[in-house]
Amino acid sequence: MVRRLVVAVCGIALVAGCSAHVEVTRRVAKTDLEKGIADALQSSIGQRPDTVTCPGPIDAKVGQQMRCELSAGTTRAGLTATINTVNGSDVRYSVKVDDHVISN
Repeated sequence: MVRRLVVAVCGIALVAGCSAHVEVTRRVAKTDLEKGIADALQSSIGQRPDTVTCPGPIDAKVGQQMRCELSAGTTRAGLTATINTVNGSDVRYSVKVDDHVISN
């Protein structure tokens, strides 16, 4: 996971079940976002991070971004989740893992 990685969460090539549920306030819940990121990483690189931690829910608005962190063993890396499309309760987002790790 140290290498640069761009993951299209809920993209055509990824496993089904990536769409996030939007709360009444039009947000993706923190736990749904964290699970979606972990699922996408496992699907794209074949390894699931030990944890993905985001600071809270993200507004379901195109262009909205949130900084999160993943850990895999002793490696920690930051990542950015970006909302790409919102169609009713279907929210699709992309994830970009930072080029450099926080710690190793």
